[in-house]
Formats: sequence, C-alpha cells, structure tokens
Amino acid sequence: MAVALALLPALLAVLLAIPATSAAGGGTWLSLSASSAAFAAMATNLFLATRPRFLEPVFHGLDRMYRVHRALGITIVLLVLVHYVVAPNFQGLTLASGLNRLAKDLGEYAFYGLLVLAALSLVKRIPYTRFELPYGIWRQSHRLFGLVFLLVAIHQAFIKRPFDGAALLAVYLNLLAVIGIASFALTQLRPLLRGRRYLVTGVARAPGGTLVTARPASAGIRARPGQFAFIRFDRAGLGEAHPFTIAGGESGSNGQLRFAIRPLGDFTRRLRDTLQVGDAMVVEGGYGRFDPARGGARQIWIAGGIGITPFLSALDSALAVPGRQIHLFHCVRGAEEAIDRERLDAAARAEPGFAFTLHASAEAGRLGAGHIVSGCGFDPAGAELWFCGPSAMREGLVGDLVRQGKAPSRVEFERFEFR
Repeated sequence: MAVALALLPALLAVLLAIPATSAAGGGTWLSLSASSAAFAAMATNLFLATRPRFLEPVFHGLDRMYRVHRALGITIVLLVLVHYVVAPNFQGLTLASGLNRLAKDLGEYAFYGLLVLAALSLVKRIPYTRFELPYGIWRQSHRLFGLVFLLVAIHQAFIKRPFDGAALLAVYLNLLAVIGIASFALTQLRPLLRGRRYLVTGVARAPGGTLVTARPASAGIRARPGQFAFIRFDRAGLGEAHPFTIAGGESGSNGQLRFAIRPLGDFTRRLRDTLQVGDAMVVEGGYGRFDPARGGARQIWIAGGIGITPFLSALDSALAVPGRQIHLFHCVRGAEEAIDRERLDAAARAEPGFAFTLHASAEAGRLGAGHIVSGCGFDPAGAELWFCGPSAMREGLVGDLVRQGKAPSRVEFERFEFR
C-alpha cells in the first residue's frame, strides 16, 4: 500500500499526459509521460524528505519511508533517461523566445546534475574498494536535489510543448512544483521548526558505547518508547544531524533523554572524544514504530550490541501489560560491553514475566537458534521476535529457528540504514 501511495502522483501524471499529448504521436507521449512522471516522483520524494509523521503508520515507520524514498530516486533516474533517449516530436513547435531557450538549457543542466547527485546518493561505497562516501558529503549532495527540482520546474513550465497552460497536465505539474519547492524549503527550515534544544547533563564513555543524557532547555520532544531521534550538537564536527535510538528517559518528569551511541564512524568517534557536559544539543523526533508494547503475549527480544537501546526504552511499558512473557537476549562480544546490565538483571529478578540473558560471543560463540531454544523460558515457536541489530544476524537467526521448527509468528525490526 505504501509503495502504491508513493507512486500514485507519478501514475496520475502518466494518465493526464494521454489527452495532453495524444495528437503528437506515441513517441512524444512516451517521452513526456516519462518526464511528467519523473517530475511527480521528484515532488513526492521532496515531500517524503520532510519526514511527515502522519504517514508513518502507512509506511510502517520512517525507516520504510526512506526505503521507498530511495526506490523512487532510482525510478526518477530511469524515467529521465527515457525522456532523454526518446526525443519528443513537437511538430514544428520552435523555441520562440529567450525564456524558451533558457528552459531548454536548464533542462539539460538539470539532467546532468541529477545523474551526478543520483550517483552520490545511491552509491554508498565504490564497488571493489573500501572507500565509503562520508555521511556529511552525502547529506550535502542530497540537499542539492531541491535546486535540481527548481531547474526542472522552470524547464517544464516554459519549454515549448504540445499543450497549453490550461491543460490538466500543465495545471497538475504546476501544483507539483509548488508542493516540491515548499517541501524543500521546509526541510531547510526543519531544524528551526521541529528541533528542540537540550543541554547535555552527562557523558559516560563505557566500553559498549558513549552514554549521553540531556535535559530540555524549554519544551522537549514528544517520543514513545522504542523511537529514535535525530540529534546534533553545537560543537565543531558534530553539527550534522544523525539518527539514534532513545535509550530511555523520555517519560521522566523533567523530560530528560538518554542515548547510547557506539563509536563506529567519524561522527560517533568524534562525539566520544569531544562531547562535554554543558554542550548544547538539538533533538528532532521521535520517529519510528518499534514498540514492543503493542505486541503479543509471548515475545523474544534480541539485541545485537548497541541494539539494546530501544529495549531499554520500551521495557517498562511492555511489562505493564499483565500476563506478558518476554525474554531478552543481549548479544555482545564481551560482557564488559553490556549496557544497563544491572537494571536488566534487577528487572528479571523483580518481574515474573521478564527474563534476561547476556550472551558474550567471545566465550559462547555466535548466538544461534540453539541458544534461544534452550535458554528461553517458554517455547519460542509461534512467539513474536523483536530484533534490533545487524541484518545478517537477524536473517541467520530467523532462518535457524524456521529450520528447527520454532518459527516466530512475527518478526519486527527497523531498517536503520537511511542512505
């Protein structure tokens, strides 16, 4: 349903192109249908980039929305290539004014700019090398899509075409131009409109990650257990917003937030080295629908390393449902990397419906279905599996459980890769 909804504006453009270009021939219809659909998809992508919360239930989370956003980006490039290769026949229409010629030139600039930006956006790593495009460059190149869209909007509005401005297709494309430009402007203003200022009150450099606590300077964000937020800091090298799961504190009386951040990249390593108590922080969120509290009576939670964070946030609300059984497996390399082990051990002792297993792979080997079947306090077959960790680990575990006849009834996870 989510994919169909995202494609609907492009499909409508194709339908409206039928009466607008029917007299110009099939090749012209194909070319202009492709260009109109690409323009509609670009406007849709710019709108999705605003992170509309009301659409999260339809897409089943912002993570899935970003995957559709990426798929639309690939579709846009393919449609533009069709428009470029299949030249429309305008049957004697000429570029009668300087504005017409400018529109033609801008269309060509936009085409080449789109190809370059698409390559930067869609190719995270150069094949057969270890080079990975830095996140900051990826983010900056992504912002230029709005400027490319503006060039395309001018191109489609003023280039000579076989229909006038009163045609439904022309009106529709002009409406999409307004939506796309407004969406792009909103994404540039989003830090001011949606960001909430916090003050860092604690920085603990634990073996398993950097634990950051912060309190709101005034009004804090609204977030549910298990959600994530985009955070940035007023410190050199930490000004680019990155997504991190909220590890707890969002329901506290003072609005305090807590994040557990593993130093895996340039940003997170710089954060671990330089962040100090008293630093200003901007938080935007919460996003996501990873909420075990809305799950069933029997749940297996599996956290790979820093993937423990949403479970720390969701523990209290999930256990508030009477009769629920939950077994949490936290997989780390060494026991010293565990985060909040004392709290989880205490909850396991105090709550009859909750059990906790710390799996240190350096000693016990890779976490497999056998560990889950033997260690779980209930039969895993038919239970829900809530997972946060590497995708290869999830796929391996689910496959092992299925082969052992212990298939889960449902597998919930978030795709935490936004590029």
